[in-house]
Amino acid sequence: MRTVRSNLSGAPSGFTLIELLVVIGIIAVLAGLLLPALGRAKSKTQQIACLNNYRQLQICWLLYIDDFNDALPPNATLSTGDRQGFIATTETWINGNAWTDLDSQNIERGVLFGYNRSTRIYKCPADRSTVMDLGKTPRSRSVSMNSYMNDQPDPASRSCWHKYSEIRDPSPTKAFVFLDEHQNSIENARFTVTQPGVWRWIDFPAARHNNGCVLSFADGHAETWRWLEPRTLETSQRTDWIQGPLGVAGTDRDLLRIHAGVPRTPIR
Repeated sequence: MRTVRSNLSGAPSGFTLIELLVVIGIIAVLAGLLLPALGRAKSKTQQIACLNNYRQLQICWLLYIDDFNDALPPNATLSTGDRQGFIATTETWINGNAWTDLDSQNIERGVLFGYNRSTRIYKCPADRSTVMDLGKTPRSRSVSMNSYMNDQPDPASRSCWHKYSEIRDPSPTKAFVFLDEHQNSIENARFTVTQPGVWRWIDFPAARHNNGCVLSFADGHAETWRWLEPRTLETSQRTDWIQGPLGVAGTDRDLLRIHAGVPRTPIR
């Protein structure tokens, strides 16, 4: 039988102020213990979803190569000097400019879209950026392609790979294709990388997954890389357009890892 604590007059009484404060304190402690765990679980879920997106996009890339007799999907861009002017051209893997595009039409115009008609796989689920940083329309894309993957589709250009069979040094297991680009760097189709031995970024990678990002590779797999250099993490906090930030000369572990995914010898 339920008992109710009474005061001297015999009327039922509620919790005292001290008891309420104790209950509130217990709730606060529990919230403090649970919320970080929930945050980590959400972050891990987004990372797994991002990996799955990149695996699917990488399959599209491989299917295109199979259909076009070993040729890599075009990755061309027009450049006019400012962020709004960097535009992925027509008849390439993606069209337009991720910073300015108001919808997914330029994704749907890309040559890979027919292999998977989901626009969702072109964006990291942890990306909360908006068109032109105006806080209104969510962006449609966070992914870019390694500039060494057919950035210059003219076969006479030897500055990039044009065919899958050319990807030998490094091998397809090490040569990265797609990368989650930083929200304050992305615009056109390509992720431009300096030559090995040049200690500077041109475009800059995202750091949305525990100070890291997702990449996919020419053999079809995807990985999450966590950035190691304090300078990389410092740059990732910038809010302006990120272009050409310096790395750590001679020892930058993050640039060394990126450079391991691009040609180490002249492409023949």
